[in-house]
Amino acid sequence: MRIDPIRLVRWATGAKLPNAMPISDTTPDPGIMGPGSVTWRLHHEQWLIFGGARAFLMQAAHPKVAQGAIDHSAYAEDPFGRVFRTVNAMTVLLVGTTHEVNATAKHINRLHATVQGTLKHNTGRHKIGDHYSAIEVQPLLWVHVAFVDSMLSAYRAFVGPLSPADCEDYWQESLRYARRLGLTDAVLPPTYAAMEAYIRESIASGEVAVGAEATEVARTVLFPPLPWYRRPLWALVRLTTSGQLPPEIRQGYKLPWRWYHRPGFKLICGLFRLLRRLFPGLVSYSTLVAFAEQRARGELAAPAPASTPGPVGG
Repeated sequence: MRIDPIRLVRWATGAKLPNAMPISDTTPDPGIMGPGSVTWRLHHEQWLIFGGARAFLMQAAHPKVAQGAIDHSAYAEDPFGRVFRTVNAMTVLLVGTTHEVNATAKHINRLHATVQGTLKHNTGRHKIGDHYSAIEVQPLLWVHVAFVDSMLSAYRAFVGPLSPADCEDYWQESLRYARRLGLTDAVLPPTYAAMEAYIRESIASGEVAVGAEATEVARTVLFPPLPWYRRPLWALVRLTTSGQLPPEIRQGYKLPWRWYHRPGFKLICGLFRLLRRLFPGLVSYSTLVAFAEQRARGELAAPAPASTPGPVGG
């Protein structure tokens, strides 16, 4: 028996999320990553779901990304549905068949082509009235980098340490779907170290800065409309998210981080690691990655129909 993180989210929030898996193709195809990839190994750990809120807040810290989310998505009306659809799309890119990956990438690109508008506030180096588009290189690059960095952050926090080689391989593998989403090698940081430098430079230069729109996105993610008896559970999400954010981003969102938050965060991380060691089959080993591994080995493909014998004689 395994804990399904989507069922856990459904139970914790009361949201009516679909039951169907985002991948279903049984063609024996490894997709763009494959069983030997660092990506599949890391995403076997279901604790990475606790990097999801961190990824959304990191992405929204780019003013053009936040404005696009406010203008063109259902964050306010359906925050959990919006997050769920994004998580499903990323799942397909990571563990789907090549056909599923390409179809999802095309769908995302079509949606992005319609997302454009103008900024409503001065934020960081960005000015009111500046044009934004979801296919613009810098916002698109920041969204990709923020996701990759958040998954690695969640792994380190809730699973265990990563070697420099693991981080490098995970970054290089991420380029395979980044190229399908409109990014090119001319703009993608060539190494994991360059990616880290890009994050620091983007924050320092004001390319990334928390503004009014980012704060609104954060409010829907961290303070969703929940009945009173579910709100204490979401306090855990806020703490685990705040603890993973870079200090500049956390301060931009005005998230409290007093002397007792750090040991509380460390305690939760230690508890999650302990649960993983004690009950690996229950809290680890993603059902989706397991499905992809079985598919890649040809264990899910329908058997070929038996051939009909031809006429005897002639």
